[in-house]
Amino acid sequence: MSPSFQQGTRSLAQVLEQIRRCAASVTRYPLDILTAEAHLEDELGIDSVKLAEIAAVVAREFNLPVDRLPRGSKARTLGAISERVVELLAEAAPAPVAAPVVAPLSGERATHPREVSSSPAASSDLEAQVRSVFARVTRYPLELLTLEADLEDELGIDSVKQAEVMAVLVKELGLEVGPKPSQRLRTLSALCEAIRMSRGGVSAPRREVEQPVRAAPPPSVARLPFEGKVALVTGSGKGIGKVIAMRLASAGATVVVNSFHSRDEGERTAQEIVAAGGKALHLWGSVAQEEHLERLFASIGEQFGGLDFLVCNASNGLIGPFDRISPRDWDKAFRTCVTGTYECAMRARPLMARRGGGAIVTMSTSMSQRYMHDLGCQGVVKAGVESLTRYLSAELAPEGIRTNCVSAGPVHGELLGMFPNAPGRVTRWESATPGGQLCTADDVADVTELLLGPKTQRVNGAIWVVDGGLSSTVDGLLPVGQRPSNGHDVRALLALDS
Repeated sequence: MSPSFQQGTRSLAQVLEQIRRCAASVTRYPLDILTAEAHLEDELGIDSVKLAEIAAVVAREFNLPVDRLPRGSKARTLGAISERVVELLAEAAPAPVAAPVVAPLSGERATHPREVSSSPAASSDLEAQVRSVFARVTRYPLELLTLEADLEDELGIDSVKQAEVMAVLVKELGLEVGPKPSQRLRTLSALCEAIRMSRGGVSAPRREVEQPVRAAPPPSVARLPFEGKVALVTGSGKGIGKVIAMRLASAGATVVVNSFHSRDEGERTAQEIVAAGGKALHLWGSVAQEEHLERLFASIGEQFGGLDFLVCNASNGLIGPFDRISPRDWDKAFRTCVTGTYECAMRARPLMARRGGGAIVTMSTSMSQRYMHDLGCQGVVKAGVESLTRYLSAELAPEGIRTNCVSAGPVHGELLGMFPNAPGRVTRWESATPGGQLCTADDVADVTELLLGPKTQRVNGAIWVVDGGLSSTVDGLLPVGQRPSNGHDVRALLALDS
């Protein structure tokens, strides 16, 4: 009996079991949560990059062409993927497996059978560079990144990840600006064409050296200020949350590192803290899901007996045009930022009461009280976080728990790269900031540490803005070309956003 015929006779239950194990091998999630009905993104936090990795593993497992597996909305659950695999295996004449991509050697360009190129060598080089950057940032296999594949509908690369890729492309290709978001470029082919139109006589790509994150200050000989304290920092696998977690650990706290989408980064953060002589534990889970929070706070109670500090850093919110925010985007942002913060605070309440009190710091953006182009979803939801902070400060005060908020402006780091035309925006934001410098993650960590510590015992319900003065000097950051009602050109009045 041929292998293909044997595969074709497999039952749906057998295929599902194999696919669950494929997903477990990629995500390292326990099998019991990888059910057929669980929503891969909303319930399990498996983003489009991990979904592509799962698809590649499933394709190898069943000897199927990866481009025939379901994508986007058709791959929301493992059950849906399993049903499609069963259909493919049952076909009398299975589609031939796509030829493997040959790694470039001696300057040669990797190709795919679906690609037909009649462009000059320079065009081929550009296409190869663009595909290479997409593969590096998204971690998708090159064979998926064909020139005509729809980035969002077929590959599941959303606007946030596309903006992140564009920031890398702008830097590596030496572009002054990237293609405008309004162009709605749906394929790599369209993107390459837009880059050719915009680059003109651009010089050779310039490469910039990323500035390392400032190391946490070495502990003093005296007793560390947070020694004996237990701190939970949600969303601390990377970015600002990671810097805050490492700062609190350097001050003597035992830090519970939490991550959801960035599980690997969360585990590395905890390992880095321990390697530096600190105390840390990584607990995976989403603050937007009640059952995850139950496990998270139960583990803290069992292992530490209580909690002293809570930093609600986990966040979600579409970065992109206001008219592209969907009901699902609003729901995810509100559940993570507002409901998640509330649920964490209420579960922390009894754990802090056991210790005689504690301190909570929530995270917002200074543009919750201003307008910033492409930040509509986060700006609106974070305004709710600030209001929630004031209510928590009053409700939790009887237990000796203080609740304050750090409202940060644009901060150098990964998030800035998600904005369309990030380099141009950074220049404009800097020009509008007194002193001409944006904040860093360390600046945010400085204020967070202060609000958790004993020097702010009478500070409660406060919103501390950390944006270098940007929000105090600019009344809204409007897109280029937009005019106010009095007819004056905004560009003559403001440091503009684009």
